[in-house]
Amino acid sequence: MQSRAAVAPQSGTITSRWKPRQLPALLCPSTSRLLAARDLTILASGDKIPSRTWAEVDLSAIRQNVRTLMRRAPNSRLMAVVKADAYGHGAVPVARAVLEAGADALAVATATEGAEFRQAGIVAPILVLTDLLPDGLALAEKNRLEVTAHSIPGAKRIAARSDLRVHLKIDTGMNRWGVEPDEVGEARKILETQLVGVYTHLASADSDEEATEHQLALFDAVLAAQDLGGVLVHAANSAGTLWHPRSHHDCVRPGVALYGLHPLGDEGDPLSEDLRPALGLKSYVAGIRSLSPGEGVSYGLTFRAKEPMCAATVPIGYAEGYHRILSNRALALIRGERRPLLGRVTMDTCVFGVDGTVGIGDEVVLIGEQNGACIRAEELARWAGTINYEITTGINAKRVERSYVDVRGA
Repeated sequence: MQSRAAVAPQSGTITSRWKPRQLPALLCPSTSRLLAARDLTILASGDKIPSRTWAEVDLSAIRQNVRTLMRRAPNSRLMAVVKADAYGHGAVPVARAVLEAGADALAVATATEGAEFRQAGIVAPILVLTDLLPDGLALAEKNRLEVTAHSIPGAKRIAARSDLRVHLKIDTGMNRWGVEPDEVGEARKILETQLVGVYTHLASADSDEEATEHQLALFDAVLAAQDLGGVLVHAANSAGTLWHPRSHHDCVRPGVALYGLHPLGDEGDPLSEDLRPALGLKSYVAGIRSLSPGEGVSYGLTFRAKEPMCAATVPIGYAEGYHRILSNRALALIRGERRPLLGRVTMDTCVFGVDGTVGIGDEVVLIGEQNGACIRAEELARWAGTINYEITTGINAKRVERSYVDVRGA
């Protein structure tokens, strides 16, 4: 059966198996004509299409962000948090970039993440932030990873492996991981010479000054009460590094700010903190069709055209990490203009409203900049009712090819 999009216009009408209709006066570009005229491995700009959807990561931006954070904490070392595939930016390339820029150590969530860096030849200290079961401890020991003790039973498991170096985490109010303040003395005795660091995590350094000060005061009181023997002390996350000098201690431990993402999400501007967003998420216009008034788009036909318009099919969906909740909410950049998402995001595809200037092969920017216009991860997060962290970490690396610019030097 011949598809509707493939039928050539004749005398201003097009034949459909459902009903005849008048083509909109604005006349969207003819799909069949453009397919014949343009190699769809090439963007309209002349650049090669890397994949159906791709992420561009600027490593020079990440290096600049490291230097910005080091200036905020000039008397502290910097431990770069590169868990979750470096917040979706690519673990190994990002780790190399932050170390080149001056980071002293890395932090990850799992022993498997740490082992990936060792396999890539990275020799810097690596701290595993979460609790590890025996198999994880064995992997950490094999790969010379530092581990965290979060409880008395956990400290005992770690102490049974004498080659492990350990950081003790203290719960000062986040109530998630860490020993209680009154358990620190017991944990220290269990870990003895294996103990090389002690830390806490700030629950609301981006939003609640009083709560943050309470956490830091409790942490300082524990440090004053215990003879910890000169171990590395750290507490500052990205927000702490930027706005709470009291939290800096021996080492700061930023995560989201390394990637040019603002700790306040959509309420903050990364550029105001001298942070450069490092990731762009892009696709291309794969097809264009005309919509008449009343015609719907995508599953459920939740969008219906109110007037004649053009609709561009773009090969990105929730399988790539472009969340379904963005349906009928989000915008994308095409030819430097913000274009509305029409209807539901599907597993592999979205449709955006465009005009007659847009052609097949045009670049589509879901996150990033184009011709002076910009859509930040923070803005996409607001449309999705979430945070910028989830937007970038949710990008599916199996479906979204990454490319890197400025791989060495900055």
